[in-house]
Amino acid sequence: MSGAIPQGPRRIDTLKRREILGCGGSAIMARQDYWAPIHRHELVRWIKGSGSASFWQNPLLHNILLNLLVALFYVVGIRLSDQLVSTLLPGRISPVWFPSALTFGVFFHFGHWVTPGIILGSVLGLVSVLSTFDPPPSIAQFLVLETAFAFANTLQPFIGDLWLKNKLISVAQKESVTIIKDSDSIQEPLAILNPFQRVSTTLAFVQGAIIGPFLSAVIGVTTLLLMGIIARENFFYSWITWWSNSVLAIIVFTPVLINIRFYHFRRHHFFNTKLVISLVLTFLVWFLSFYHSFPVAYMFLPLILFVVFHFGDFFASIFVAFFAFFAIFATAQGQGLFNQDSGNNSIIFLQLFTAVISMTALFFSAIIQEKKIAQQSLSRAVKNLENEVQKRTDKLAAANKSLELANIELNKLAHIDGLTRIPNRRYFEQQFAEEWQIFLGRGKSLTVMMVDVDHFKLYNDHYGHSQGDICLAEIAQILQCCIRQPGSDFVARYGGEEFVLVLPEVDQFGAIAIAQRIKTALQTRNISHHAVDLAGNVTCSIGIAVAHSRFASSKETLLKQADQALYCAKQAGRNQYFLFDHAEE
Repeated sequence: MSGAIPQGPRRIDTLKRREILGCGGSAIMARQDYWAPIHRHELVRWIKGSGSASFWQNPLLHNILLNLLVALFYVVGIRLSDQLVSTLLPGRISPVWFPSALTFGVFFHFGHWVTPGIILGSVLGLVSVLSTFDPPPSIAQFLVLETAFAFANTLQPFIGDLWLKNKLISVAQKESVTIIKDSDSIQEPLAILNPFQRVSTTLAFVQGAIIGPFLSAVIGVTTLLLMGIIARENFFYSWITWWSNSVLAIIVFTPVLINIRFYHFRRHHFFNTKLVISLVLTFLVWFLSFYHSFPVAYMFLPLILFVVFHFGDFFASIFVAFFAFFAIFATAQGQGLFNQDSGNNSIIFLQLFTAVISMTALFFSAIIQEKKIAQQSLSRAVKNLENEVQKRTDKLAAANKSLELANIELNKLAHIDGLTRIPNRRYFEQQFAEEWQIFLGRGKSLTVMMVDVDHFKLYNDHYGHSQGDICLAEIAQILQCCIRQPGSDFVARYGGEEFVLVLPEVDQFGAIAIAQRIKTALQTRNISHHAVDLAGNVTCSIGIAVAHSRFASSKETLLKQADQALYCAKQAGRNQYFLFDHAEE
């Protein structure tokens, strides 16, 4: 199984690995961020400390150490199972086979790396078991049995793990979880996925626990039959006993070995009042059920569901394993609620009870975890959608802002004279109409001035059009400086060398003052105009028209009066201002 998924880079630091494992789709494992690979080099540093030697860097040594540990615990599991042999059963058959739980768990985490350890543990551990046969097997039988049992005990976790890992692969592909094969890691890459956080993978685990021992029991019991150790009529009974013992061990005890990898240690868990009370009540239910035969074993079910709901699958698997172990121990000693007249019935009832409790806890935990993952996925989807909406909103706001700025700029271009950088005639017509309405509503007076540059054609012919443009721009700035603050008065280029000033709430005296200010400013600026006079400067003629509150004509009339006043100023010799009232006189 170690080569069943695409391989990533050979070395990836833990942080980067966490990032890769969490990418794409919803997370299979709610706590997968706590996972870190057991690298050979990290294992060496843990054993040897800060020192380093080429001997400790040998990958073969690491595999040997791992397999020796597996073999050691395998032998311990056989001895522990042998201690639980029930006197109610024919022969020396234990109600549960702990090595099956061990091999499934380590195979899930390490895959084919632990095969030598399983074989070694099986061979060493079964020596004491085979020596109790009556009559003792011959050397040839002993070797055949050891070989057959070692093969069966290795095939069993391989088949169950293969079944489970195939389901994990399909789930990982469905949810787009990237799996990395690191050649420096002695762990199975798919072992980063907790199979007890999906109902489908939990079901695959139970199926693997059933299928693996099926073939193992067939091989083992068939070998015993061929060796003449069991009678033909006891074949099915021996097979079902072997199979059920292994299935029970895997379903009840293997979840602890798998879940421990995904548990993130929190000190407050071990001092939690609810957890302590749950543990005490579990012990009390076990004690009353299996030492006083009170029919209260069913009370363990709500207890385990409470633990699942509040503390998760890791503690639930520990509670189930604890309760099941002592229930098996008590029943094997002929005590407890499941102690029947028939030893076979006692073991069957016990196995059914513990298997049902364990699977209830597993599936209930999977349903809760699946719901949590779905909620987390939904929350992430909603958050991503909100972020996307916010991004789109920000982009839309930015686009609207850009459009608004562009519209302002276009409005400026549409209403600003490109040469003089003051409002153009279009703007004047719009603004003059607004000012006129204001004047009609509540205004006391409204003054319009027409300003024309004297002898500007001669200026253009003498200095050229470029210099003429500069001259007009300077005059426009002078006019801007001579009016009151922008926002009340405004200047616009009316056309050619003509400008128009609109002065709200300015009477004839104020208008004359502004006209005089314009003349003074032009003299001060001293723009040369030698085309008229060698000592001459640029001057302007100004026509003024004032509308008072009793003005009975239109705005067009007022503008025409200012134009007529300008004509009078030019006829009078230029470089002066003229008020329309005087023109009429």
